[in-house]
Amino acid sequence: MGYYEGPGEGAGLLARTLDLNFGLPVDHYGVVNMQTFIKIVDAVGGIDIYLPTDVDGTPVDDKTEDMGYFTAGQQHFSGDQALRFSRIRKRYNVFTRVSNQNMVLCALKDKVTSPGVVTKIPQIIAAFQDSVLTDLSPEQLAQLACLVPKLDSENLVFTGIPEELLTQGRVYSPQQKAETFVWEADYDVIRDIISQFLDGTLVSDS
Repeated sequence: MGYYEGPGEGAGLLARTLDLNFGLPVDHYGVVNMQTFIKIVDAVGGIDIYLPTDVDGTPVDDKTEDMGYFTAGQQHFSGDQALRFSRIRKRYNVFTRVSNQNMVLCALKDKVTSPGVVTKIPQIIAAFQDSVLTDLSPEQLAQLACLVPKLDSENLVFTGIPEELLTQGRVYSPQQKAETFVWEADYDVIRDIISQFLDGTLVSDS
């Protein structure tokens, strides 16, 4: 989602863009940098993920950062491993990366609500609230300690725009004074998909 650059930019601008362009209201947002993400995962004792297939994040050339190689099966990730796994894209595509990131988020939610960790939520939130960019008030952050244990995994739904609806393209950006990458699509179709998702009528395998 990019870096926060000033008032009205960053995550707040993204939230407003999603609402104005797609009718997707964003109630609240939270942003952490990579180092804070690592520390949060480590603070809860790591996360457990089942990988149906091997995931190769080793370098494809001398300019590519080594993200590691993750074998199929049950895995326990430290914060650093979870971050590297979440960033893998080179041998796959952005859709695979998003799917991996969703797996990490679900695993983190499961760990946070586990009996051994759930009682530590107030201390964890207090320890990291100054490292999170969010529009939540301090009072709302404190309330998360009560709300998180009540989250039901069955009610936590991830979906996405079908890959076949998107086409890679390039357009000229006046701000960057150069061509920039974009996803081209029929945005009326995308708005309809989002509307169905919000009202619970979307049938999806995602």
